[in-house]
Amino acid sequence: MLRFVWRNRLATTGRLTWIGGGSMNGKILSYSAGSTSLDPFKFRVIDSQKPTDKMKRLATIFPDLQPFFVDPSQSLVVDAYPAALGGMEAMTRVITYLHPPTCIRALRLAAAENRRVVFIAQPLAGADLLLQAMETQMDWPTELLWATGGYPLPASLERSVEAWLANRGCRLTVLQAYGVAELDHTLMASMHRGSDSHPIYQLIDPRLELDSFEDGCSLNKHVRFQGIRTANQDRIESCGSGYRIHGNPSLYGDGALRWLEKWQPNDWWNCTGYLSDRDGAIALQQRRGRTTNAEVSINCLSLPAMASLPRGVACLPVEHFDFMSDDGMSWMEKPKWNPAAFKQLDAKSIARRAAAVA
Repeated sequence: MLRFVWRNRLATTGRLTWIGGGSMNGKILSYSAGSTSLDPFKFRVIDSQKPTDKMKRLATIFPDLQPFFVDPSQSLVVDAYPAALGGMEAMTRVITYLHPPTCIRALRLAAAENRRVVFIAQPLAGADLLLQAMETQMDWPTELLWATGGYPLPASLERSVEAWLANRGCRLTVLQAYGVAELDHTLMASMHRGSDSHPIYQLIDPRLELDSFEDGCSLNKHVRFQGIRTANQDRIESCGSGYRIHGNPSLYGDGALRWLEKWQPNDWWNCTGYLSDRDGAIALQQRRGRTTNAEVSINCLSLPAMASLPRGVACLPVEHFDFMSDDGMSWMEKPKWNPAAFKQLDAKSIARRAAAVA
């Protein structure tokens, strides 16, 4: 029988040894969703036998969630997340494996059984699954909680999905969750945005401690979980009513994120949100079945979106599967919202923030 034991937990490498320790039989090991890391030891352990009260804490902090979590018999979890999460063993779940027909069947089941839906999916994959369901003739559940995370959900996409579902008699509630793969999911969560559209997060898991600010910096570069300090690529900023989370800058640039907020519902209807640099232009992946014959189109997005591009930058609409082939895109992967066209703007933004702090 194989036995594992943590060595130094996650203080340094998070390594396991093959000697002594408690049995791992029956446990699920979960890696980060969308990570490019090949480190075999960077996982967390999901123990389905261990009860969790995380859903209760969420419902306490966010009362709007009580109808979804307090009585499990009234909800159906439609799980389209690309990693094992755990903590919902008391609820009825359909694991979709990001397969659109399976997701559609689960939504239809919820409607037929008059159940609310807890839809767990990352932003772009979740939106695409819901859009594919919208293209079918079906009854919709009356309420859908979209529990999302992994990377930022643009407010413009949230508003678009909310309007599309409302037209089908389904009320959307959004919970943005933040976790660290090797620690646990939903360490922090948000149901509200500030005036600048950034989510305002609340601390959910009491095992998480945020290190005090260092050297006068307003951004927290480390987290402490069960007393063990670990570096964090994201930056957590304390604000009066909670916390703001700034994603890994190597993936998410401020300029690109601001540009995505200018997208209109028709932009999201036609494009997935995956981007790449292509010969000085920004390549846009089109949704499956939505194509254009234009090689480079000044009208491939709405006027507000096109007007918000850096001067001289064009957009290149790319057929859905061609983009997958050319850029290695997968719904399992996080988007790279840091095209070169925006990096100069990001540098200016960083300089302004540094000057303001000084």
